Amino acid sequence: MMAQKPLSLVGDTFSPRSHIMTNDVGHFARELETSLARLDMTALSKQFAGQITSCRGSSATAALISASPLMAERTRDIVDGTSHEDICKLVWQIGGRSDVEQEGRSVTLQQGDIGLYDIAIPYKFRVSGDFKILVLGFSRSSQAFAGRTLADHSQGHIASSVGMGVLKSMLLTLLTESDDNDEGDHILSCASQLAGRLLTRCRTQAELPVRLELNVNQLPASWHQKILGLQANPDLTPDMLAKEFGISRRSLYTTFADLGITPAAYIRSVRLASCREILESRNGAAGTLASLALDFGFKDQSQFNRAFRREFGVSPGQLKGTSMN
Repeated sequence: MMAQKPLSLVGDTFSPRSHIMTNDVGHFARELETSLARLDMTALSKQFAGQITSCRGSSATAALISASPLMAERTRDIVDGTSHEDICKLVWQIGGRSDVEQEGRSVTLQQGDIGLYDIAIPYKFRVSGDFKILVLGFSRSSQAFAGRTLADHSQGHIASSVGMGVLKSMLLTLLTESDDNDEGDHILSCASQLAGRLLTRCRTQAELPVRLELNVNQLPASWHQKILGLQANPDLTPDMLAKEFGISRRSLYTTFADLGITPAAYIRSVRLASCREILESRNGAAGTLASLALDFGFKDQSQFNRAFRREFGVSPGQLKGTSMN
């Protein structure tokens, strides 16, 4: 049995990015306890394999986790043996499937879904398929959430898909590219603040766990269509968009700020979504990545590869190979 110790998802200083690969589910569970939370785990296949890339800051913890099928449980004994800090986990299901149960409620997360649950309450889950998740652990008592509660999506709260995409990209950048400790702590701080804006609202309280519903239609349809028509232009800038829409640069930025994203980031997300759609089609997968990058306004394939991996958690080459099989 693992020794009980106080849980601390966040620390006084930034802990640099760490990465482990293991075929031992016990080792995997111990490493996960260090980075996120203590869990009892059972592998569901004879050949277990797991990977964890994580870092911890003063305001939040982020981790990229993949594993063979397994069952995990955070029991009442485990919860009672740790601190009772009000901590939630925001989870992006990048691959595979997760079935989560907590306090008689259950949610199923499949590829592309986003879930939220509270580690201060016992829960259990089962993962299957090509399981891979991105996790942001944060405290609801932190400054980012002061005086606020997690919004109940069943009462009409729908999270911004664009804002959640930006948050996901920030965390993937931190976990796959950034090696600067000061930059890393800043990214986690910004991620915690953005999560606070996207997930909370005064006066309502969500029952967890929950699968978030995302609003994909917040930008005026005519604006989105205009950006789609201009996305191949490598010189497309926010100033050009403001001119196309017949508004001031300030008005443009104000509109996008309400979505939790900048105009430049939205342009990049539109381009990357179009590229992914092409790569997932058999005809599109036959072309070269270099030509695809240039066709959608990226200066070279390296820039395209980095942006694509940050957005979707896989490289365009990996997605192309899957589509061609």
